[in-house]
Amino acid sequence: MKNTSIEKALILSFALLSLAFYIKTTVGELGYTDFDDAYMITRYAKHYLSGNGFSWNPVDGPAYGITSPAYLILITAILGLTGCSDATALTFASFFAGLLAVLTLVLLGFVVQGGKWARKSWLPILIVPCILLVPPFKYHSLTGMETTLSLFTNSLLCVAIAITTRRRTASTILLCLLAGFLSYSARPDNGIYSLLLPPLFFIAIDLSLWRYALTYTLLFSIVVVCSLVADRHLFGSFLPLPFYAKASGFYQGYVGATKWNAMAEMLLFCSAALPFILVAVATAPRRTLLQLAAIGSVLAGTFAYLSTVTQIMGWNARYYYPSLSIAVWVAYVAACGRAEDGRIRLSRNTTGLRLFACVVALLFVLSTSLRTLVTVIWEKHVIRTTAAVLPASNYRMPQDRHLPQLGWWNSVAAMSDLLERMPRGSILAASEYGILGSRFPGLTIVDLVGLHDSTIAHHGFSATYVCLRRPDVIWFPHADYTWAVAEMLDNHVFQKDYDYYPGVYDYGIALRKTSASYANVKKEVEREFTRIYQGKNLSDYIASPPTE
Repeated sequence: MKNTSIEKALILSFALLSLAFYIKTTVGELGYTDFDDAYMITRYAKHYLSGNGFSWNPVDGPAYGITSPAYLILITAILGLTGCSDATALTFASFFAGLLAVLTLVLLGFVVQGGKWARKSWLPILIVPCILLVPPFKYHSLTGMETTLSLFTNSLLCVAIAITTRRRTASTILLCLLAGFLSYSARPDNGIYSLLLPPLFFIAIDLSLWRYALTYTLLFSIVVVCSLVADRHLFGSFLPLPFYAKASGFYQGYVGATKWNAMAEMLLFCSAALPFILVAVATAPRRTLLQLAAIGSVLAGTFAYLSTVTQIMGWNARYYYPSLSIAVWVAYVAACGRAEDGRIRLSRNTTGLRLFACVVALLFVLSTSLRTLVTVIWEKHVIRTTAAVLPASNYRMPQDRHLPQLGWWNSVAAMSDLLERMPRGSILAASEYGILGSRFPGLTIVDLVGLHDSTIAHHGFSATYVCLRRPDVIWFPHADYTWAVAEMLDNHVFQKDYDYYPGVYDYGIALRKTSASYANVKKEVEREFTRIYQGKNLSDYIASPPTE
């Protein structure tokens, strides 16, 4: 697979041009993100830096609402060392993690080839344009989420495994162990890769490596147990709260489940991974099939687990994208396994079968009608449509009036303006709280969807529990959470203690009448309401609960 000097120059030039183009079209967007979940990370980081530990609300103690301890620690360090804005810390972290992931995948190609560096092919450098120029990469690099960090750590794991299979020493096993732990820390669902990929691949390479496989498995299990104990100390829980809250079926009456179609996101991932899938199908020799099966089985196991998750905020295959490094590794193993005497030679006996498989892969991934059909079948038979839950209580409006919709972003911005005027020590209950939580770290926020509240995460939504927290303002959860909305409206404590204004800030708000700051809160709400809704009066939109 050795390239000539001209070929190397062309490969390197194409890669550098694609990198320059990517940076030119991306760098101007750094320092801004409207990805709400990302700001939950900076809220935790701010609380830690202020001496309150990794907590959602300091009054509640530690909370495990962030699924990536590694990314949380990274963002905390950036904020603590630089004092930069939330969006700057988030976007620069995800941006540079993405570039490091690409460079690591290039390195992976050279490691998998083996042999002397002077004789290695430069084809792995083409990974740069193959990833940078595909839209999902730019998107994930700018969200401020841990997606690209997870891609980077998974890439490191692949490099560590490849090195260990060539240099079987105690130091390489430790390197593999470190990479596996970093991958697991970046996202817990990477734990399937971290636990199973090294031992299975070792055995697939050479059955005599079973001792290395067993040693790694035992050591990694010990590391995970120690990590769980550390998580319990730092976050107050062994497992992330979203592990429970995003489990399929957790949210009763959640009518938004069909928006997060796992099959649609898997197919989108396959589109991004298509070049590597085609390389693997076209070149894989028989002697690498066991290795590819080992990798493929772990990949399938990870995707099977992810299909059980309600993938809220999972746009552009966010949950699957870190697995791109595994797809690249598969392509390298197949192509380098085929290389003989410096050239890739395909068997004539299998050329037709490989061509057919490539055509099928292309049709399945690129055919809009086929993708739509598969997605609809998944929605109908796996997700299934959830019926909306309606409250039993008939609230009475003084007049039949409907407020105009502000839209999600404008609603968040309007609520932020209101919170600026709220009395000190106020308590908010909400579901759309990422940006708000980071902007107002001192505000106690009762989490209505259980991502940061252990009571709701472990026992489900409870209107009685929410009322016991005595929020001064309840910004009702997104309309998709119909059961939670109905539970609140039917709760007798809520009906007695709160003024309810449906449709305000799109989802409706309620003000606690028994609050010591009720008069001040209501005054500010009335002022903001009149400003946002162009002179309308808040009192015209109050809903009265049914009388007994």
